[in-house]
Amino acid sequence: MAKVQGPLMSMQASGKFGGALVFANRIGTNVARLLVTPSNPMSLNQEAARNYVRVAGAGQRFANLTAMMYPAATSTDKILLGLAAPTGQTWNGYLVKGEIGVNAVNAIAADALWTGFLPAEKTAWDNAAAALVPAIPAVAQKGALGVPTTSLSAGQVFLRYVYGMYALGIHAIPTATPPVYA
Repeated sequence: MAKVQGPLMSMQASGKFGGALVFANRIGTNVARLLVTPSNPMSLNQEAARNYVRVAGAGQRFANLTAMMYPAATSTDKILLGLAAPTGQTWNGYLVKGEIGVNAVNAIAADALWTGFLPAEKTAWDNAAAALVPAIPAVAQKGALGVPTTSLSAGQVFLRYVYGMYALGIHAIPTATPPVYA
């Protein structure tokens, strides 16, 4: 993206120009970029990627709201993520990286753990997710062409969150017994 000082002989410009350029103000900086008409492929792979991000978003909401509800706590996940994130990277982007991983390797590994759990262990994770403040909810999933499929249970979403924190070196590897948050 090009940074511009006086686009179109003005001090500020926004919107598209000539069907080719878009001018905008991004975080206080005037920028220009090519106009791109987005497409919305609803292939199985695209929907799988969206599902990974949907689940990671639930983890972000949990970490963010927990920090807001307990601002005096010194070991909230949001604080730990902020300390562990590389310079220039936000805590929530770092969490998404941990939860999903390159080529979804972390999400796939967490799902493999979930598959190996006994029904009682899955129930324990579901109950632990419901007992959190704020509770981690089940997350809707979509298949090819955006058709709704089976939602991920709250326990599986919580497991992916904890596994992401493990992948970032913040928590221990999750086991069949869910962690306890105070």
